[in-house]
Amino acid sequence: MTAARWTYGTTPWLGQDHPLAGVPGRTRVIIDNDFAGDPDDLFQLAHHLLVEGTQVCGVVVSRLREDDGWNRTGHSIQAGREKVEHLLELMGVDGVNFYEGDDRGFADHDGPTAASRFIVEEAMREDDRPLYLVAGGSLGDVARAYKAEPAIADRLTLIWIGGSEHAGLAYVPAGASTLEYNMALDVPAAMYVFNDTDARVWQMPRNVYRSSLVPMSVIRRGCQRAGRLGAFLLSQLEEVQRMILPFAGHAGATYVLGDQPLVLLSSLQTTFEPDAASSAYDVIPRVALAEDGTYRYPEGTRPMRRYTQVDNTMLFADMFASFEAFSQWQEG
Repeated sequence: MTAARWTYGTTPWLGQDHPLAGVPGRTRVIIDNDFAGDPDDLFQLAHHLLVEGTQVCGVVVSRLREDDGWNRTGHSIQAGREKVEHLLELMGVDGVNFYEGDDRGFADHDGPTAASRFIVEEAMREDDRPLYLVAGGSLGDVARAYKAEPAIADRLTLIWIGGSEHAGLAYVPAGASTLEYNMALDVPAAMYVFNDTDARVWQMPRNVYRSSLVPMSVIRRGCQRAGRLGAFLLSQLEEVQRMILPFAGHAGATYVLGDQPLVLLSSLQTTFEPDAASSAYDVIPRVALAEDGTYRYPEGTRPMRRYTQVDNTMLFADMFASFEAFSQWQEG
């Protein structure tokens, strides 16, 4: 059976008579992620393409470090692009633009990339809808965009899954490094964004994104109801389990889909006074970063949101329902 094709911006699985059919998204989103790494970013991308009320303006493929265990080819941008292309083909969707970052870190190349140029272009384009730059990996191309055009700081909100625990709020997990994974991917880039720009930031540190913990039994059931899309996403997690098994002896009963809150904060917002009202945060002066990735707390910087809790119930209910509705249309 040939799966149905569709053009991004249409929502044929909602039906022609649905009030949102053909209506532009209320929020705009640029997705920036290291798609060659942990497959949670593939769940996030698929969900963002299907979520109601949001327009994905483009997808940025960012790098992994050369010595990263996920970087099995040594060419993480190319490998990430291939993953994105495969997912888009599987979903039968046309009209999604993606842009490549640079395999070098910010300290080795702080000049423009196709990805950073796109971020600037979209941010400076006249559009009254809020723009969220949602980043689930390193901040290399984000830093390059701010360096090229500082004015984007007032034209978009950076939502970042990254950064270690804040002292007094949470502890470093047993066995984990003090330096959080996404921060460690490119510390100079994160330092530039936090220390040298006026970026508007919503940060979700490690203790919060780790709470997006889903039982494998729930993931299997949700993916089994989502046809080819679900089968592919589940296969990516099962591959990770096989990779972990020889070292850990057990892959565990859960999986952290830690990039998924990017959908929650940017897209699953209230109808009136739009915001991600079911998730909790505090507002503090934007932190500064030391070279070891630890925080400094200066006064007088632009306020930033520091998320402390996310609504995983709504998040994953919407994700699995969206996957199921889409696959029933695509394969039905």
